Amino acid sequence: MLRRGGSWAFVARYTTARGASASGLEIYQATGPKGISMADRDNLHASLERLDAIHPTKLPVDTLKELQTSVRAQFAALAERARASADKATAALDESDPQVLGFVVAETARLRSQEEVLDDLDSQLDDHIQRNIIQARMIERLGSAKRVVLMEGFVMCLVVVVLGLLVYDLGVPTTDRLSWLSRWNIFLIDAVCCAVFMAEFLFRLSCADSKRYVWRHHWVDFVTSIPVPDAQMVRFGRFARLARFARLARFLRFVRVFFILWRGMDKLQDVVDVKMMKKTVRWAVAATVIGALLIYRLEGWEGEDSPVGNMMLAMWWSFTTVLTGGFGDIHNPVSIAGQVLTGVLVVTGMVFVGVFTATLTSLFVGEQSEELERLQDELGEKIDRVARRVDELGRS
Repeated sequence: MLRRGGSWAFVARYTTARGASASGLEIYQATGPKGISMADRDNLHASLERLDAIHPTKLPVDTLKELQTSVRAQFAALAERARASADKATAALDESDPQVLGFVVAETARLRSQEEVLDDLDSQLDDHIQRNIIQARMIERLGSAKRVVLMEGFVMCLVVVVLGLLVYDLGVPTTDRLSWLSRWNIFLIDAVCCAVFMAEFLFRLSCADSKRYVWRHHWVDFVTSIPVPDAQMVRFGRFARLARFARLARFLRFVRVFFILWRGMDKLQDVVDVKMMKKTVRWAVAATVIGALLIYRLEGWEGEDSPVGNMMLAMWWSFTTVLTGGFGDIHNPVSIAGQVLTGVLVVTGMVFVGVFTATLTSLFVGEQSEELERLQDELGEKIDRVARRVDELGRS
């Protein structure tokens, strides 16, 4: 027995129109393997392609500039509205109207909210304009978009390689590492990769219309393009007098791991929206570095025998404190200042981990949220139809 509505109703209508002699093959050819009309499927795909073409990364630069002009016109209209509201509030204040206080609070909140939305949209459009200009010039110089994708994919692979080598170099003792992964070999591989990173950065800079945009958004690419030698390598030859900088070199290599990870997330941003996640990581790294410097200054006076007696140990203590609050198993601060610092880092870490987890969760449940919104829209439309039908019956 056929259901009302849906694909079975369509099959019933099709069979009636063609006659009872319509074969199952003809019905299958008309509806497709899932009972969906081929024309409807083609229309759906065409509409999705049109929607996908409106993505900011695919719009022409001239169109983006027109959108930015429209946003700035709305900003000017908002400024005029704020001026009118200020005049209205001033007039009401001259008349000693007490309602003006509530009006000012509500209107100021609305205006500031709209200002933030327009300002953020203007900034996003400006970023897309500069990014599309760079992308177009890179495609023009390399000859095709495929070559640009290959170049960016190759750089991303090198980022993963360098990150893995640095983690290996920092974490594996010299006696336990593979023969071909000596400190010198790792430094040579890192230096070659850094040369590629620097070439990619300079190439992107030369393609930019606004050099300030590149430096503001890709400064991490420049930083990660500078190789840092191992702490022990500066003790040889003419560099023996630089041995006192060995600890600083090792600390810089440790910090460079975070920068390379940051660069990987910067590339990942082209695939998923990790803007809030990047901000969280940025502040978490800053809190970790500042916490390490302070705890080393406050309680590293015991020397190398102290759990925080050098910058690497202090950095590890700060990292575990921010991330898990588990400072007690490494070092329990004894000074008042150290205890206050620990409390601040623990609370800060709770906030960062919470925001990071929430952002990561939103990436995974985004599709489910869109499905719920779609169902809510459909339910709202059905309620509206029922309400209109009730009104019609009431009038009749």
